[in-house]
Amino acid sequence: MSTAGSAATTAQQTANSSIGYYNLLWGPTAWRFSSGANLEYNDNTRLTAEHTQDDVIFQPEVNADMHWPVTLKNSLDFTLGAGYSAYLRNSDLDQFFITPGSGLIFDVYVGDVDFNLHDRVSISQTGTVNPGVGGVNQSQETLQNTAGVTAVLPLNHASASVGYDHNNFVSLSNQAAADSSSENFFGNFGVNVLPELVTGIEAGGTLFNYSPTPGSSYVEPGLAQWSTGVFANYKLSDHLSTRVDTGYAATTSDATGTNRVAGNGSGIYAAFSLLHQVNQWVNYTLTAGRSTDAASFGQVQTYYYVRLDPGWNLFEKYTISTPLAWQHGASVVGAGNPDYDQYQAGLTISRRLTKKLSGQIGYQYAQEVSARGGQNYADDIINLNFTYQF
Repeated sequence: MSTAGSAATTAQQTANSSIGYYNLLWGPTAWRFSSGANLEYNDNTRLTAEHTQDDVIFQPEVNADMHWPVTLKNSLDFTLGAGYSAYLRNSDLDQFFITPGSGLIFDVYVGDVDFNLHDRVSISQTGTVNPGVGGVNQSQETLQNTAGVTAVLPLNHASASVGYDHNNFVSLSNQAAADSSSENFFGNFGVNVLPELVTGIEAGGTLFNYSPTPGSSYVEPGLAQWSTGVFANYKLSDHLSTRVDTGYAATTSDATGTNRVAGNGSGIYAAFSLLHQVNQWVNYTLTAGRSTDAASFGQVQTYYYVRLDPGWNLFEKYTISTPLAWQHGASVVGAGNPDYDQYQAGLTISRRLTKKLSGQIGYQYAQEVSARGGQNYADDIINLNFTYQF
């Protein structure tokens, strides 16, 4: 959570920008609407090691964005992306979904301080984003809601931000992880040492509370996490910038869980990111790091990750992306979740077909290799997507 202050500031700056293109002016508000349809083939819908089940999924979706400039500085933004996943064979997996990023954002200036009040919600069914718990049916429907406030104060050659978020994680199926809630506090202070270099300190803390695991007598131990460290953001040129975060993080358990091993963990965290516009045809984002965090079912894990997201503008009318990712996780306590390695790769080709219609075809591969053999899986997904901007 120590890096959340900078992430919140970036999101806040994005929210402050105008909606841009819009379809409808309704009083003081500007609205933008779009719809989409996605056809997907998945050769392992339940992410199992054996007896895999393939399926075809149809996903219609609608999207709405609203921007309301309440005053010259204060603005209210609303975003909603929602749809339905209909499975041809595994109808028990049919579900309603809300895309990440949906919610309300209200920016209020009090003097020089920018207060960002937000409430973000999502409903997803993507098991690959929850590594280390595969083998039975990772594709589980979960709801996440985050509500909070962030304050950003610009100073002379410096800036400070502090914030608080309340997060709820709710299982909407009877096989997913335990419901949980968390209280998150974060902040940072940065100084412009040079026009192109910002460096400073960051800190954060989180309190986790877990409900009993659905369908069992397990009660997950509560957790507390805190971290503190330093960061540096360096803009090497107009086309190349990098950021480094490093510090110390500790996670402790209240040891009140039943039938679970409650462990403590601590260690160095590190995060590195690089954004590079190589030329007009090629750009990429590279991120890597190490962290100790709360994993599924309230266990503590240390994980390493590397993610590469290149963009290829090699053809006039086409946009191509080829993301790659690797993550390794290891439980701090031996009786927790087993060690795992997760690999992901993809290929997406997008093109604007008409002024308002865009098309996209993609392929995604995910594989998880676990120390517990029954949790291994491999998954191939092919999808065809069309989006219409009204």
